[in-house]
Amino acid sequence: MDHGGGSLALGGRTLSAAWDIPHGTNDVQVGVRPEYVKIVTDPGPNTFPGSLRGVTDHGAQRVLEVEVAGQPVRTKTPREEGIPAGEEALVHRPRGKVLPYADGQLVLQSS
Repeated sequence: MDHGGGSLALGGRTLSAAWDIPHGTNDVQVGVRPEYVKIVTDPGPNTFPGSLRGVTDHGAQRVLEVEVAGQPVRTKTPREEGIPAGEEALVHRPRGKVLPYADGQLVLQSS
């Protein structure tokens, strides 16, 4: 994850977070709960190409492990939605659910 000029980037693409990261932050991470991450078919904002690395069956849901720009991403997918046919997948992270962490602390709002 790259952080520069107040914006985030993942694999060279812009990643929009729920709110801004404070200026002067050295270490930036984001967190998104797996139930909010979705596999989609169309590109768009906060959507990144990835490679399907594994599927774990949890009864009514499956947990898909996808590598996006070298980073592991997990998504919980209802069984009826199925899984991507091949190794390639588009992963969407909704802006309002992308929570920024600055220097190890959750950022609770824009500063």
